Amino acid sequence: MTITTFLDYLEKDIKERNAEGVASNLGYIRTAADKMCRLLKELQELSRVGRNMQPAVEMPLGALLEEARVLAAGRISKRGIKTRITGETAVLFGDRQRLLEVFQNLFDNAAKFVGEQPDPLIEAGADLSGAEPVFFVRDNGIGLDPRYKDKIFGLFEKLDPATEGIGMGLVLVHKIIKAHGGRIWAESEGLGKGTVFRFTLAGTKKIAGGKDE
Repeated sequence: MTITTFLDYLEKDIKERNAEGVASNLGYIRTAADKMCRLLKELQELSRVGRNMQPAVEMPLGALLEEARVLAAGRISKRGIKTRITGETAVLFGDRQRLLEVFQNLFDNAAKFVGEQPDPLIEAGADLSGAEPVFFVRDNGIGLDPRYKDKIFGLFEKLDPATEGIGMGLVLVHKIIKAHGGRIWAESEGLGKGTVFRFTLAGTKKIAGGKDE
């Protein structure tokens, strides 16, 4: 229902002096207004990507992942999820704040879809074995139907309407990565088998060594 609909109900309840109805409809209106504010804020943020970029700098992958993990710690700890930073390290080149947003959103997204997994785990790192580094954030949660692996990057696409948020996080991630000359894709063996998001970035340097905790 729209805010206008609830305003009509509210007007009717006021005329009928229905205090319970007034309180209920005010709650619906407040919730809808808050959601609209979040939507407008995220649309504004999305429109800035590619236009208001900070000067590109070099940054170690490990430090960026640690910071993203801290920023997503609320949802991660609430759901009792173990996290692991694995693999070899790399030095990224780009807008540090935007790339931090990428990893934070991917951590948040993974935490959101752990489902009823008894031992939830999120792993993040880089695969440096190929011609170009491939970064990843992997979970062992509810998985993804392969038919929807491209659809999830579409504006306002939510495969599960019951989950938090308004379906903008992966859209923002996709746009940031594209602005950095990279590409992103999702892989899953199917429902109940977890999901891994992989992406590339231009200007990445390989470094030997790694971290696992």
